[in-house]
Amino acid sequence: MASAIEEKRIEDELSYPILLAERVRAAVDDAESFKMECGEVGKQVDRLSQMLRTVVRLTTSVQSLYERPVRRVISEVSKNLERALTLVRKCKRQSILRRVVTIVSVADFRKLLNLLDASVGDMRWLLSIFDTENGSGGIALPPIASNDPILSWIWSYIAMIHVGPLSDRIEAANSLASLATDHRNKKIIVERAVFLLC
Repeated sequence: MASAIEEKRIEDELSYPILLAERVRAAVDDAESFKMECGEVGKQVDRLSQMLRTVVRLTTSVQSLYERPVRRVISEVSKNLERALTLVRKCKRQSILRRVVTIVSVADFRKLLNLLDASVGDMRWLLSIFDTENGSGGIALPPIASNDPILSWIWSYIAMIHVGPLSDRIEAANSLASLATDHRNKKIIVERAVFLLC
């Protein structure tokens, strides 16, 4: 059962957050309260939607792709888009009784916008690790790895080894070897490398 979930095509996983983004955009257009806040949510969701579509183009144009960071980031982006959809839908016209039961505040929007900002940062990082032509390398720390920065470095280096030009592959392999001097890092690198080979 677990292998069936992991075997799901990356394009299929990417279609869900794109669909969610379209639903959030429609809900933003239908909002009748907190219009300014919903508009800000709409701008962030549009940004995410463009980035998601770029990732789709990347995954279909690259022969082989290191999917681990893609799946992890997409999962987090999907959760935040689900939160956005839930909150923005509450801003549609409702009966007085329903409005009293579903209270929405500006603080809810602030929290949501912070989550969407983090998703934009994660997507920017994700796109950078697969941008081998511009040599960006994706070594910056994405919000998703703020609790474990080594993970983003390892993902970035493995992605470079997987899709980068020869000079970047050599540099990434040397960097991974340097990180592997620490026992914990070595374990993470081996786990990620095994996942890549499977």
